[in-house]
Amino acid sequence: MFSTKTFPMLTAAMAITVGILAPAVNAADTPPAEPESAVVEHPEARTLAEQQRIQGYWTPHRMQQAYHEGEVPDPVGWDADKLPDQDRTKPNSGAIWGGAGQIAKSVGRLFMNVSIYNLSTKELETRDLSCTATVVDSPSGSTVVTAAHCLMGRPYFKDGDPTKGQDTTRPVWDTKAYFVPGYRDGAKPYGGFTVNTSFIPKSYFEKGDLGSDVAMLAMNPAADGRTIAAVTGTQRIQFNAPRSTGQFTYNFGYSADSSGQQEPWKTGQLLGYCAGPTTKNTDTPQWNHWGMRCDMVKGSSGGPHLVNFDVTTNTGTVVGVNSLGRPTPDGSFKDATPLGDTAYRAYLRAQQPPRGD
Repeated sequence: MFSTKTFPMLTAAMAITVGILAPAVNAADTPPAEPESAVVEHPEARTLAEQQRIQGYWTPHRMQQAYHEGEVPDPVGWDADKLPDQDRTKPNSGAIWGGAGQIAKSVGRLFMNVSIYNLSTKELETRDLSCTATVVDSPSGSTVVTAAHCLMGRPYFKDGDPTKGQDTTRPVWDTKAYFVPGYRDGAKPYGGFTVNTSFIPKSYFEKGDLGSDVAMLAMNPAADGRTIAAVTGTQRIQFNAPRSTGQFTYNFGYSADSSGQQEPWKTGQLLGYCAGPTTKNTDTPQWNHWGMRCDMVKGSSGGPHLVNFDVTTNTGTVVGVNSLGRPTPDGSFKDATPLGDTAYRAYLRAQQPPRGD
């Protein structure tokens, strides 16, 4: 296993003074244990026409409607994003983050068109859904991390029978992936970005291994040619980070409850967070998942788990991404897939320049 690595945050304003930060380690010096074949590469929006088509598809209304049917809650209209005054250094099982700051720029809502199997027609249908993703520091300035299950699914059932479980031999990629950093009730304060290429572990693509439920995205540049990191700034990222019981961790996500619940941080329209000590999921130790008490629901998948998070600078180090919710006698936990060797390999692959067809 390669040595633990942390990559520092880099913003456009800090680019010329990066020397004052902890220096980045040259990732190429210690290649990950897994070969390049351990990662599956998938082309996304490679042409300008395709990028424009996706940009046009995700209208404010369509983004607001993801996970909703009918009327969409309006938390911004309630001034919910101007809340709260709680002490953000204390444990919290779920609340609106509110306000601006670096975390509200580098974390955003990732939209996608997902395939769902219709048992009546025996055909695939599509639905607009969303996850959460984070811009992380990287040599290319174009790298975003999220969960692998936000990029692909297994909509088919064995023999078309739901009682027999998913047909793992027929994975289907989601389409129209579109990332909006700092998303806010249909608004795009820092613009919207299409994905050039996505990279996920082969173990997840072929077997659905939740121990590798992570994806790296190589983003297309903004309309003015800037990289996404130059627009939003970044969060640090660390691979094979040491974890321990009780380690204080922050978890961010766009939690979207479609049940009619009107809590502002569960509408999907504003960034929510949880914070507190983590524990390992001992029910499924093979996944090496670590989680915290957190009431986030759908839409928070792929959201970052950050350690060493500074509430004054809104910056920390991503060590995992939301994968599963876990009910316990003590309440709901949100478990993260750790960033290990294969995630590191995917990260290296994502440093390629944007490709065209």
